[in-house]
Amino acid sequence: MAIVKKLLVAALALGILGYLFISSLEDTISEPYSLDGASLSGWTLEAGEPSMRGLSVLGLRPPLLFRANLFDQLFNRTMESMTGPPDDLVPIVLREEYQLGLAGLLSPSELLQRARTAGLDRLTLLPVCMAVKREPYQGTTRQFYFVLFETPEIQAFRAELTALAAERGASAGLLDPFEVVLPIAGSDPAFTTWWPLVVDRQNDCRAEIG
Repeated sequence: MAIVKKLLVAALALGILGYLFISSLEDTISEPYSLDGASLSGWTLEAGEPSMRGLSVLGLRPPLLFRANLFDQLFNRTMESMTGPPDDLVPIVLREEYQLGLAGLLSPSELLQRARTAGLDRLTLLPVCMAVKREPYQGTTRQFYFVLFETPEIQAFRAELTALAAERGASAGLLDPFEVVLPIAGSDPAFTTWWPLVVDRQNDCRAEIG
């Protein structure tokens, strides 16, 4: 009986320590992240070949060291082993979306030109927060950290492409509204598996960026 009590006390103590550790980690993660104001402008529009691997056929590349700066701040807080995404692009049109409906309507270069005409190469991206998604995976927990942006111009551009597709006989719901994010880090390299990404701002946002 005494042994059982000792085991229960030990388990309770470990549970309390685990809770305190997670609470402390969440408090650390929730501290604001810092960025130079110049990092919010000067983004570059890029279009890739549809046959290439990757998440996006059209996206915005951030200024030099934008993602690396946030990755370093995140690592210094969590001290967890994480991997960076294979590409730094903020997705605007996903490769799968393009292949399913836009490929027969617009070439990548035409898509890029439309984005420039819409002014997406002159955007100042406004970060909403540093966010994280977590899900159980093979007895552990997968994590995906990303920056969420407020970008009505990108949403309007996607709506314009959807209208064009419907006008030419493609699916009217081709490009569903989605949150615009920049992947920062993950517990594994399978970043594309997080899409379609549904962001719960109340629960996923962890810290301000300023």
